Amino acid sequence: MLERFSERARRVIVLATDEARRRRHGAVGPEHLLLGILRDGEGMAVALLAQIGVGLDALTAEAERVLNAIPPAVSGDVRLSDELKRVLEAALAIDAQHCRRHVGTEHLAGALLADEDSPAFGIVRAAGADLDRARRLVGMSRRMFGRTSEASVHLIATSKWRVRI
Repeated sequence: MLERFSERARRVIVLATDEARRRRHGAVGPEHLLLGILRDGEGMAVALLAQIGVGLDALTAEAERVLNAIPPAVSGDVRLSDELKRVLEAALAIDAQHCRRHVGTEHLAGALLADEDSPAFGIVRAAGADLDRARRLVGMSRRMFGRTSEASVHLIATSKWRVRI
């Protein structure tokens, strides 16, 4: 499945897995993926998260708080949780809708923000993000430029024409 993911998206998944392993969690969940995106510190997902009305430091602190509350697993094995598998499948579906050939970090962020039951969604909400703005920003960027890009996110978010997002 991961062959359709960009190099950066795969790196984010590895960072998420490392976070779960370091904390001795039994499964990598959406909350680990969000922290992996934040730990990477670059890419479209970070650009998107930076535009939704909450600081990246606040998101990281909230993700750390949630992950620290998860008790360590008995076994040392780390697997992908069912929730994370659904997020990855949703990212693939977002990519397929737009006839792209690879899943980027922006697809991962879009999938995380689309699932209101996800722990990652709860982290973003608890940190004070404007979730409606995030969804509109992703959708508008794709419509205007055929895909989300850092330039398109910045253009829409900072336009002097007051684009309603």
